[in-house]
Amino acid sequence: MRRGGAVAWAIGVAALSLVGPLAAMFALWRGAQLSLERVLDARLRGAGESAALLLQERAEATQGTLPALMRTHHLDGAYLLDRRLTVLADATGPAGGRADLLRVDADRVAAAFSGEATVASTYALGEVVVATGYFPLREPSGQVSAVLALEAGRAFADPGPWLSRALAVGVLGALGAAAAIGVIGRRALQGQAAAVRADAFAKVAAMAAHEIRNPLGVIRGTVELMRGRLQGTLTPRDAEALADVLGEVERLKRLTEDLTDLSQDRPLSVEDVDVAQVLEEAARAAERSHPQVKVKVESGGALPQVRGDPARLRQVFANLLANAAQAQGEGEVEVRAAREGGFVQVLVRDRGPGVPPGARGRLFDPFFTTKAQGSGLGLVISRRLVERHGGTLRLVDGGGPGATFEVRLSAGSDDGARAGRG
Repeated sequence: MRRGGAVAWAIGVAALSLVGPLAAMFALWRGAQLSLERVLDARLRGAGESAALLLQERAEATQGTLPALMRTHHLDGAYLLDRRLTVLADATGPAGGRADLLRVDADRVAAAFSGEATVASTYALGEVVVATGYFPLREPSGQVSAVLALEAGRAFADPGPWLSRALAVGVLGALGAAAAIGVIGRRALQGQAAAVRADAFAKVAAMAAHEIRNPLGVIRGTVELMRGRLQGTLTPRDAEALADVLGEVERLKRLTEDLTDLSQDRPLSVEDVDVAQVLEEAARAAERSHPQVKVKVESGGALPQVRGDPARLRQVFANLLANAAQAQGEGEVEVRAAREGGFVQVLVRDRGPGVPPGARGRLFDPFFTTKAQGSGLGLVISRRLVERHGGTLRLVDGGGPGATFEVRLSAGSDDGARAGRG
């Protein structure tokens, strides 16, 4: 089989392998939406039935109960109707007039007077579908004397934990798709014709990164909009759930960036780089992401500048510090930088459990990880970036507990960083 045909075959197989995860992701999203609709229906029914019982027991409390009911459940309307569809009491306006037949479902009101409570979508205002519930109010004799009507629009449907769970399902679906890409990539890099299969994997990785990135933007935007809209009303638990969803989105975003880096060597933007400044920036970012960890940066005197891409070098040290913080959990991570001959040496040391002896030889293999939720790409990408700068990245003996990684970069070399493909 020719090289072009082999590449097309590998891409086709990998693309077909994506159909299942993407279809599963869509199905999970649809299931989450249906579950959310059922929860909202149950919530409106519960609010109406409990309010109907209260109004039956305390008829004199109608004037204050209806507005309180609206505020508590973020409803758009709450009013009482008689058999002729006359408004007996209204939380938002005067009583005594005839109900708006464009808003009221006369058949369901009649069913409520027969003793049947119902909840359903009735009409739409633009893109917002308004759900209504009709609940019978009974006299002590058991006869229905009035019907409580509730209207629930956008404010009621703005979910706290429900939407976060639905979004989490979407994120898990995306993670599943990303994991499938990892399996495809690992198989593509094995066996004979490794160069052809690696090229095919690069194309699939780029496609996967693009397909995952778009829904991630929608998820992030939706959650941030919802959090801003409900600011001040979210419970601590709901706020924490939204923060967890955004954290998962950020983790997936980093995964798509890693896939992009695997699929192509983007050109480096080479300039003189202050290594100490890059280390300080990476340390601050690590402390923001891992509040229980402090990063101590030390340098043995003034450091020479290196030629390189500051953003990509920052990415290298951010990856190493993220690994150290996750391994250690809390406490102090050490970063030491010094000039060693014609190189700048940077050591990143944690006090975690260290690297198992059996894993040391595979640390820089694609998709190999010792972490429960790791992608196995961070160290691979970091080493690749360092080598494109003419340096080295390796695990060294730190003389104590934990793990120590060493980065060596050429000091003050004009040709130490290559702007083309590595």
